[in-house]
Amino acid sequence: MDLLIIGLSILLLLVAPKLWARYIFFKHSHQRRDIPGTGGQLAQHLMVHLPLVRVKLKQAHRRSHYNPFTKVISLTEQTMRARSLTAVVRVAFEFGHALQDRNNNSLLKFRDGLLALARLGEQIGSGALLTGLIMAFMVPPVAGLLLFVALVSLLTGAAVHLLLLPIEWQASFTFALPLLSNGSYISSQDQLAVRQLLLACAFSRLAYALANLLDARHWLSVLEIRKE
Repeated sequence: MDLLIIGLSILLLLVAPKLWARYIFFKHSHQRRDIPGTGGQLAQHLMVHLPLVRVKLKQAHRRSHYNPFTKVISLTEQTMRARSLTAVVRVAFEFGHALQDRNNNSLLKFRDGLLALARLGEQIGSGALLTGLIMAFMVPPVAGLLLFVALVSLLTGAAVHLLLLPIEWQASFTFALPLLSNGSYISSQDQLAVRQLLLACAFSRLAYALANLLDARHWLSVLEIRKE
């Protein structure tokens, strides 16, 4: 019984943050006529009025993000077109990363390298996990070692995102929140919702990394076994 409770607690710890973040994004994704413009229009406005040097804006294929090396803010089509709190907060969050870069945030410079380390850990862990499961029927001692390597490698990704959490927090509450509060894009009644969305933005990478530990489809996609 104790093991069951522990197992369920671990499961909840891994899955709950992602479910919460997705719920917050969905909750505030409906179109709002009282918001002055779409996410794309806010992005264009910020490009003109913020002191960002050599920063470019483009449409993202998969997810919104900022690349400090290419100085490109990439926003998904949904974020660009939507007139919702989720869209404008997401835009402000990515511009928050650009402002961090302008202020020479040292850890931001290493973010892509750390994310590459996380992806490498996922690849090693996925391969070790799959091989270990196969070897379990043939050479159990080797399988045990491979499963241990898989566990350590897979946890590396979550650890990297935990290390990067202060960057995401600063982008949300030091930079993005003032952009929205000092402008005319959100009303005072939306302050709580905006803070919830910024919190979800800050924790989303870590939340998804934790949930992916239990997602077999994710590990297969990392190994490029699952077809897109």
